[in-house]
Amino acid sequence: MRKSVKIITGFLLTAILSAAAVFASFSDRLDVVNHISVGDVSISISEYARKGKGEVKYTQPSEVVPGQTISKIPRIKNNALPCWIRARITYAGENGKLERLKDENIGGISGEWVKRGEYYYYTKVLKKQESTDLFQNISIPDTWTEEHAKQKIAVDIQADAIQAANFKPDFSAMSPWGNQVIQKCVHEQDGTLTCKKGNTKLSVEFNGKAHKLIAVPDDFFTNLESAMPGDILKDAVQIANTTDQEAELFFQTNTDGRSEEQMNMLKKVRFEISQNKKILYKGTLDAAELAKARSLGKFKSGQKGRLEFQLEIPREWDNAYALKKTDITWIFAVKENEKKEFSSYESVGSESAGGVAQEKDIKTRRKNPVRTGDDSEPLVLLILLLGSGAITLCIRCFKGGNES
Repeated sequence: MRKSVKIITGFLLTAILSAAAVFASFSDRLDVVNHISVGDVSISISEYARKGKGEVKYTQPSEVVPGQTISKIPRIKNNALPCWIRARITYAGENGKLERLKDENIGGISGEWVKRGEYYYYTKVLKKQESTDLFQNISIPDTWTEEHAKQKIAVDIQADAIQAANFKPDFSAMSPWGNQVIQKCVHEQDGTLTCKKGNTKLSVEFNGKAHKLIAVPDDFFTNLESAMPGDILKDAVQIANTTDQEAELFFQTNTDGRSEEQMNMLKKVRFEISQNKKILYKGTLDAAELAKARSLGKFKSGQKGRLEFQLEIPREWDNAYALKKTDITWIFAVKENEKKEFSSYESVGSESAGGVAQEKDIKTRRKNPVRTGDDSEPLVLLILLLGSGAITLCIRCFKGGNES
């Protein structure tokens, strides 16, 4: 009967230690919050006048005389993302019966402007913080007589802008911008816009020294400019395992805590991600499918991979989306099976007491690796505890049977 006790005890210990080996795995999790910001089109007009070899702020003259040339320089400046601009000049006079100023009285318009219909179109893209002058001066007709005396005259300028991204005017047409609807702009108070653009290499590394996942930088959309309608923004992330063991990497997204407005934006942004040219997902950023962890494969020591992704911004987004922002969290996780030798476990069944002693010795010699985000240890302890109770119960049962 004691032989049976030894066999059962040995079997239970082997099962417990095998379970411990299965659950003794290293894991780590890394969250990367990626931000999407919608760009803005913002221009301003300032007026200057020539004075000597320099310029001063333009001030309206109180009186003019026939034949006089007035220095007046309307300067249009781009405060935000690259854009196309156009301007309309209108003329007003207090007495509707008298001749007003007209285009012929405007001087110094450069060849970079073309007149189409009511508008002057600037034929070059105006980059951020660049400016251009619409004209240089206004000439008062020398044919004007006493009849025009004391008449108030005005030259009004209206400037419009449209994004340069994904839009190309046709300057040979009568309406180079087509049927584009000009909307009221939404700008930051200081008239500036911070654009994200760079050449930072994106990477996720299962680092050998730190033995954890490390991301560079902390925003994988950092290289992308502020999004404009119709934009297709692309970049890539390098995945690497620099530990000395094989590890499996996983990827998923999370949108918890986002506002309704942020989620509505994510629902409209098309997203595609591929690994080594194989598409992992194609759809919108809010999809539940993205929130499910998917394996990127097992990476051997020193192995690298590449994740390529692109965002497609809806063409229909208009000025209502200017300066809007949203974000999405990318989650990377790793599982690494530790290298452990369990060959000595097989001899546990020789003696009941000896088997328990050997198990204690194995626990003493076992190296405990660093664990980050690993919830397997409590489960191992629970299995060991339940297993020990089962062993004690079996021993008591067999002893009780022997006494009878």
